[in-house]
Amino acid sequence: MSGPRREDLTPAAKAGGSRAASAAVTAALISSCRLAGRLLDDLGESTRPATELDAYRVQAIVHPLLEGCTTQVMQDYLGIGNPCAGAMFQANVWHGRHTFTAPDSGRLGVECEIAVRMARDLPRTGSAYEVEDMAGAVAASMAAIEVVQDRYTDYSSLDTATLIADDFFHYACVLGTQAESLPPESLREVTGTMTINGNEVGSGVGTDILGDPLHVLCWLANSCASWGTPLLAGDVVLLGSLVQTQWVKAGDIVTIANNPLGEAAAEFVP
Repeated sequence: MSGPRREDLTPAAKAGGSRAASAAVTAALISSCRLAGRLLDDLGESTRPATELDAYRVQAIVHPLLEGCTTQVMQDYLGIGNPCAGAMFQANVWHGRHTFTAPDSGRLGVECEIAVRMARDLPRTGSAYEVEDMAGAVAASMAAIEVVQDRYTDYSSLDTATLIADDFFHYACVLGTQAESLPPESLREVTGTMTINGNEVGSGVGTDILGDPLHVLCWLANSCASWGTPLLAGDVVLLGSLVQTQWVKAGDIVTIANNPLGEAAAEFVP
């Protein structure tokens, strides 16, 4: 559900006129809900982003005020037919194992992810990036837990653009040990399993992510470049969940085991 960290406005979001003004109003509403811990409801006809591109413009404005859906299992779960991206913030990125306190509003969930760290910048060029370009752009791979937050009155009633504008459920993540020796082309063969309190709740394989995780990275690289916020060296990208979102409660201990990338764990307390 989530993508690279992004904090700068895109050129499109800076554009003048009523579209930019509307994006600013929507961003202010979304950010105030997140900062105050209020549940987000339908934005209304005059405030809701009209298209997914408009939603990414709102997302770009939300990020400085506060500081993707790439597998079939997640697209089916959320009723969305295409990949979507959100951002994560460095302050909410943890390593190895982390204990989370449940927020005052909105339930938390967990996802079993594959993550990569970028080796180089991928700016906009005269032609689109190809999947074959992606292996050389990856510096390291790792297992990851994405922690998501259902901070909506009823997420199933919201349109895709609203969810994109609010970073697509993202709350935090826990990254496993970085593997620099694994060829990125091998990510399609990795397997992942999630357990909660020792009980397996789901598993998957790299090919569940659009047939190959590097396909997602290529889609994201081209999308981010077109938005004016290209992927940069050092960015960490969560490529997609191998397991349907599992909602957790206080007292739960979540572990993901990824072969061969290793493990990550999260504990949830009141």
